[in-house]
Amino acid sequence: MASNDGKSTKHFKSRGLNRKSATTADWVTADALTLQRAISAAAITGGALRFGYSRDGGAYAIGIYGDGEPYTEFLKPGEDLDEFLCEVITLFETILDDLMATRAQAQRLPPRQQEGPGGGQPTF
Repeated sequence: MASNDGKSTKHFKSRGLNRKSATTADWVTADALTLQRAISAAAITGGALRFGYSRDGGAYAIGIYGDGEPYTEFLKPGEDLDEFLCEVITLFETILDDLMATRAQAQRLPPRQQEGPGGGQPTF
């Protein structure tokens, strides 16, 4: 196997662009209600989704923002797009649950102070 001997890897990286899938990704096949729910679930947490295609158009590209560092998931057309979107909904619902629990914890007031027996020091 020959090495690139320090040459640019540009040619090596571009080889994958020539591979075409037998089927192409098309967002029209996604269930509209599931897409709407995924967008809503992301938005309510302050997150976002980006919908697109891989460079060669052979896969779906879904950018996920709001779950740590932004990242992109790629799905081949044969994979279950609606099932993946349901997983995204579940992800953002979990994030929302965590946010609500954190907010509830932050809003809890300290225990009410009461006077001790005989009007002495307050007890908690």
